[in-house]
Amino acid sequence: MKKFLFAIGAVLVLGACGGGGDEAPTDEAPAEEAPAEETAGDFDATLARETYEASCISCHGGNLEGGGGPALAGSDYSVEHIIDVIHNGKGSMPPQNVPDEEAENLAKWIAEQ
Repeated sequence: MKKFLFAIGAVLVLGACGGGGDEAPTDEAPAEEAPAEETAGDFDATLARETYEASCISCHGGNLEGGGGPALAGSDYSVEHIIDVIHNGKGSMPPQNVPDEEAENLAKWIAEQ
């Protein structure tokens, strides 16, 4: 029985060590990573996405498609209107605690979606 337990333990230890990280060569070209969102136009898309995920995603969805709140993608809302709604709320949406600069950046990003 001890030999069996030792063999099982050895298999687990060796399995946990991995194989050295060498990957088998393939004929396929390496997959390109999607470019990181940085700045587009006059807003920071990465920061806007982070703000959206922290404050808006639960109601407006991961792709701005709506859910508990209206869809924001493809809307005709102006930047000024979006900023006003962020700060003052509208309908069942309460005002959001987003600093002015982040709200403006987020509004510009949403308007471009």
